Parts: sequence; structure tokens; C-alpha cells
Amino acid sequence: MSHNYIIKYPFSNKAKEYIEKTNIDLLSVNEEIIKKSTLFLLKTISQKIQENESQWREYIRNDDERIAKLFVTLYPVSRILLNVVDYNPLYQKFGEYYQKQFLFYVSSSNEEEFEEILKDICPKIKQEKNKYYLSLVEYLSFNLSENFKLQYANLEEGNIYFSKSELILLLSVLIKKRILKNIDLEKKEFPKIFLEYGEYIKKKVVTDNIFEIKKINKPEINTFPPCFLKMYTKLVGGEKLTHIENFNIAVFLFNIGYNHDEILYLFKNSPNYDEKIASYHIQKIIEKEYSVPNCDTLKSNGLCVNDCKTKHPFQLFKFNKKGEDK
Repeated sequence: MSHNYIIKYPFSNKAKEYIEKTNIDLLSVNEEIIKKSTLFLLKTISQKIQENESQWREYIRNDDERIAKLFVTLYPVSRILLNVVDYNPLYQKFGEYYQKQFLFYVSSSNEEEFEEILKDICPKIKQEKNKYYLSLVEYLSFNLSENFKLQYANLEEGNIYFSKSELILLLSVLIKKRILKNIDLEKKEFPKIFLEYGEYIKKKVVTDNIFEIKKINKPEINTFPPCFLKMYTKLVGGEKLTHIENFNIAVFLFNIGYNHDEILYLFKNSPNYDEKIASYHIQKIIEKEYSVPNCDTLKSNGLCVNDCKTKHPFQLFKFNKKGEDK
């Protein structure tokens, strides 16, 4: 196995095979690896692209197994920590980092390496002379973003055709989707050390706001009840919320002192944002003075995320308004 390949593509199936072959137990790694992963999440993925490219360039031809072992361990351990942190903006930056890394390396790859990564990521792609193609059914199964709408695709006789540059862009999107897929593990299954480092990372990215997400001078985010903190982080992270989530987070923000424009500002992060519609619904919530529902209602709507043993989320949340505790 080429160690250089898994250094450059630690999210690949070959990297996963290497972990299995070498019997690396990801939940029993030493603390040094967890520290490196923490630094990676808090610093490396937020560096300027020029700094990252400078680092990536060092490994273009590197075939050192020690480096490979570090990189293929760093990637899944970072994903485990992300699962603990559960903060969408950090997930997105992590995915964008590896998407850019892929584009950097694949641009200098030879034909053999390109065919290898193509087979790894999307084995159903077929080649015809200088063009690549995929069946329409397979293409639709990817559930791609607005950037890959069918009206922009080269559709012929039930197949979607791509030039190599178009295919590379598609592969980068598929890689990001693979990376952003949650690890299917409950937090209680993680060793204590992962939970401790996860909480440290969460404090840095949420409370200290290291990604400089614009904050409104209102009650501190870390005082939010878990259910509303989850909705809030999804909202500011640009993740699509359900109708019931949109309604409840708007009601919550209104109840803790946000005005119409401040709530509307936060909703601008939503991928399906429509200013006129959002403004109308926020105004209705304010006019009718909706109250935050109790825990039983939140549970019945599938919005409860933690057994807090309370009857109302405000039992977990205190804030001052005009000198009074609410």
C-alpha cells in the first residue's frame, strides 16, 4: 500500500483499511493524539489557504509510514471529537478543510492516482474517451446541493456526462458529504477523555467564539437550555431547520429579549432563507407574544435532546432583564 496515498487522502477507504489492518483502536489512542486533534480543530482548519497549502506541499511525495499512521488516526479521532462537540460551524470548517486538501492534491495527481481516488469515492463512474459519466439514477441518489441542479448537467440518454474538471468538483462535494456524516455513536460510549477534550473545544468555539460568528449582546449562549442551544447552533451554522425548530427557536429568542431585527439577522444563515417570509413570521410571534413551551411539548415535537429532569427549559436558564430574574 502507498503510504503517500493515505497521507494525502486520510478520508479514503484505503485509509480506513489501513486502520483495520494495523489494529488501531481509535477509542484507546493516547492523549497526545487527542491533543493534536484538538489543535487541528481549533487552529489548523481555520488557517488561511496559503498556510494550509504550504503544509500540504510538504507531503506531496512523502511516503513515510509514521506520517501516514499519524494522519489516518488524526482524521477519525477529530471526527469523534466533532461528534462530542456537536457544533455545526465547526463541522462545516472541518469538511471544507479536507475538501480543499483533496482539490490541492488531486490537481497534481498522475492518472493512476486519480483513477484510484475516483474508484474509492465514486466507483460507479464510468469513462468514455475523455469524458466520464454516471447514470441519472445514481446522480440523483447523491442528494446534491443547489450548485448541482440538473438543469446545469450534461444529460444524454439517461446518463450525466462530466469533463475531468467537472468530475473533480463533483468528487470534492461527495468527499465533503462523506466527511460531514455523523459518527453513529452515543456520547455515553466515548471514553471520558474524549468528553473532556470535546467540552474544551466547545467552550473555545461557542463561548469564546473563535470563528467570529457575529454575536448579539444578549444572554450568553452557554446558558441556553440544551434543546435550544442545539437549535441555535444549527441556525447560526447554516443548517436547515424543520418548521417546528424554526418556530421554537424564534419564540425562545423573543422570550429572552431579542428583537425582530436581531432574530431576523440570525435567520439569514438559513439555507432556505426568505427575508419577507421570515420577517412576517417573526413579527407574528412578537405580536402574539408566544411563550416557550414546556418540556413535555418539546419532547412530543422531537426537540428534547437531554433528560434534564425539569418541567420547563427556563428552569435551566436564568437571565436578567431590567434588574429582574426571569
